[in-house]
Amino acid sequence: MKVYQKLRSSVRPQDIEITANSVIIASDITAYEETIDGHVLSGFEYKGTEYTKDEYLLLQNQQIASLAQELAAAKILLGVE
Repeated sequence: MKVYQKLRSSVRPQDIEITANSVIIASDITAYEETIDGHVLSGFEYKGTEYTKDEYLLLQNQQIASLAQELAAAKILLGVE
């Protein structure tokens, strides 16, 4: 996993981008405006996290397992099943 802070783009980045070898997650996306030499530049600043496809699959598997545990605990609390 690689984390890139304060990336900038003139167009809004996709929340998730899947390439042939990696998955890139854009987060903390904010619009910005900056004046340089009298020219106003605007765009988006964001944090990018790049995973290999294997890393991303493992992350998704962990998140699914965690959600399944939370769901099981909620069902017990609610007295269902």
